[in-house]
Amino acid sequence: MSYGQDSKIPPNMLESVTESVESVADRISHGICLCYWDGPEPVATVTLTIVTNPVKYSFSGRTMDALNNIEPAGYISRFAVRSDLRTSGLGVKLLDSAEEKARDLGVKGLFLHSSKDNTSLVRFYANRGFEMIDSEQSRGYNRGLFIKKF
Repeated sequence: MSYGQDSKIPPNMLESVTESVESVADRISHGICLCYWDGPEPVATVTLTIVTNPVKYSFSGRTMDALNNIEPAGYISRFAVRSDLRTSGLGVKLLDSAEEKARDLGVKGLFLHSSKDNTSLVRFYANRGFEMIDSEQSRGYNRGLFIKKF
């Protein structure tokens, strides 16, 4: 829940806290879910989905131009690290693993959506080579589109 709190997003506006088990299973079955475990408990996770037409995620001409240049692309979603393990480097390792897998699959870049008001995450993604190229508010908060080209 700290993503929502750090981004000042009301809990009922976050898809991740209202989605069904079936929708999570569907996303995992159509993508690649990477996890770190502490015994039986997952402590960090990210889903990578290969997208052959990333322009469908476009919400402006600027976004469309950027996404046209990374086709096919890897879409990062449900990136999370247990709160007591943040700043341990685990998130960096997990995102690096997702990038390595994406490169192995021949994608031309990665993209993701995240709150542009969550300054620590914006800085985290910038330090990993992502650029926020656009933003919108279709989900009721300032949602940025971040791209990393290979």
